[in-house]
Formats: sequence, C-alpha cells, structure tokens
Amino acid sequence: MILLDAFIRFTGVGLLVLLAVLTIRDLRKWHGAPYLFLASFTVLATYLGLTIPEFRLPEPVHIFVRIIDIPNLALVWLFSLTLFAQKFTLRWFHIVAVALYSLPISIIRLYQFEIIDLEPEPFLFVAEIFSIALVGHLIFATLYGRGDDLLEKRRRARIYFVIVICFVATVTTFISTDMFLPYKVDYGTLWIISVWPGIVWTCYWLFGAKRDALAFGDQASVKAVQDPVDQKLLAQLEDIMQSDEVFKAADLTIVALAKKMTVTQHRLRELINQRLGHQNFNGYVNSYRIAAVKAAFRDPEKAQLPILTIALDCGFNSLTTFNRAFRESENITPSVYRQQFSEA
Repeated sequence: MILLDAFIRFTGVGLLVLLAVLTIRDLRKWHGAPYLFLASFTVLATYLGLTIPEFRLPEPVHIFVRIIDIPNLALVWLFSLTLFAQKFTLRWFHIVAVALYSLPISIIRLYQFEIIDLEPEPFLFVAEIFSIALVGHLIFATLYGRGDDLLEKRRRARIYFVIVICFVATVTTFISTDMFLPYKVDYGTLWIISVWPGIVWTCYWLFGAKRDALAFGDQASVKAVQDPVDQKLLAQLEDIMQSDEVFKAADLTIVALAKKMTVTQHRLRELINQRLGHQNFNGYVNSYRIAAVKAAFRDPEKAQLPILTIALDCGFNSLTTFNRAFRESENITPSVYRQQFSEA
C-alpha cells in the first residue's frame, strides 16, 4: 500500500505542479486562469498534507499546507463555473459561498491542531452539507446550459466533467464512512487515489489531446460561408428569424428551430456557431429580441408602452432576464437607452 500511495501521491503532485506552472505560462490571459491556479495549488496542498506517517512533512509545514487546502473544493467549484457558466464574473455570493464552506473546515483544522477546544461533530456535519451543496450546484450548472450550448466540444466536455465529479464525490463519500476500516486502508491514501483520476483527466483535457479546450471560453471564430448548402441554410434561418419572427416565442429552443428548418440540431448548432459566431443559442435569439426592443423604443407610437410590455412582446420571459441581456449587449440599461431617444 505504501508503494501505491507513493506512486499516486507523487505523480499527482507532479501533475498539479505542472498544471499550475503551465497555467501561469500559457493561460495567464484567460479569465479562468486564477481559479485554475488556486484550485491546483489547494489540491496540491491536500496531497502534501493528507499523508500517511511515512510521508508526513515537518509539523510547521504540515500545519501550513493543511490550512492552505481548506477551500480546495470551493475553488474547484469556481474554476468549473468559469468553464461552463456564460460570461462568469466573480460576485459577492460566490465569495460568501467560499467563506461558508471554508469556515466549518477552518474550525475543524484548529481543533485538530489543538488551538481551540470545541466539539468538532457539528462542524463536520455542516462541512459535509456545504460540500454536497457545492457538488450539487456544480453538476447542475454544468448540465443546465448544455442544451443551449452551440459548441460541440464544450457540450461533450460537460458530460465528461460531470462523470469525473460524480466519481470523485461518490468515492470520497464512501471513504468518509467506516466501510474501509476493516481493511486498514489509510483515509489519506484513499482520498488521493479517488482524486487522482480527476487530476489526470484535467491535465489531459487541458494540455494534452484537447490543448485548445479552453478556447471555448472566448469568443467564437466565424468561418467564411462558401458552401452553397450553408448559404441556403443561413438564408432560410434568417428568413425564419426575421420574417416569421420566431424569436418572439419565449419558449423557443434549438430543438424547435431545427425541426422547423428540417435540419439536425447538430447541424444548426454548427451553423450558428461557426458561420454566425455565437456560442450560446439563447444569446443568438436574444440578439434578435434586443434589436426588436430597440426598434420599439425608437417608435413614437410605442412611446407610452411600458418597458416590460415591450420586452415580453419581443420574446423575453421576465424583466430581470431582459434587463440583464440588454445591459450585456448595449452596456446601458433599457430605461436610459429609451430616454436618450425620447430626449433627442
């Protein structure tokens, strides 16, 4: 078991160091790089701190790395959101979530280091609840946008990512029970073994055969339309969106639009992504909706209509959704935009 622990631990440490170094060297301009680096660093601290006696670091260093590794799951959660959430921006509730997750674990660590004298059981329970909540939200956030995602590479990656997360979460849940105690297997060894496949997969995915995987976090590239079939499909799509105004249906999905055009979903995703430059179907449809809203704002006959009425008529299903989409598109609020035309 010591040899297995040594192999898993030291290869894991090497991969995490490589991941951190390459993140700084190659990905520092990517918006998710800080989260990837911090997640790698804290998981690395866990690999160094959660050890069997044979590999235990000197006590001051051991305490240091065990403090550093406290927010590891929360930072993995943030990194994952940068991959799959549309236009991820760190907000106050993300910081609160990291703090709430880290607080009970910090108390448990202080108890383990005999710095405070508190009963750890309640904090263990709270830490488990927050861990389950983060993993659950991670899975939800990863799968939620899959149907709306126009990038086939990212659509596939969502499934693989959830499989890895579920595997790690399931194994770590089992090893947190007493089922392995009769086999005298160290908890730290089991933990690093359970997380190791996720580290290997992440390194392979980001820096191996799928080195360009992170490109889907940036804007989509638009290819010139030269294929007559593509030109015909684009003309059909434009006609359906402009003449038929299907974008005004609040429940419009890519499934419904593909059916209306009698093409496959995959073909339509590829067309909108590679020929029109959109990464997200909802963003593509919202571009038509916002254009219609702006036209309504400029129409004197609709000057007295409430903004909500116009937004709903153009396909948005709520004022909150409309306001967010409009600000992202125009860098201004709908009311200010409308006021500019009323004063002109």
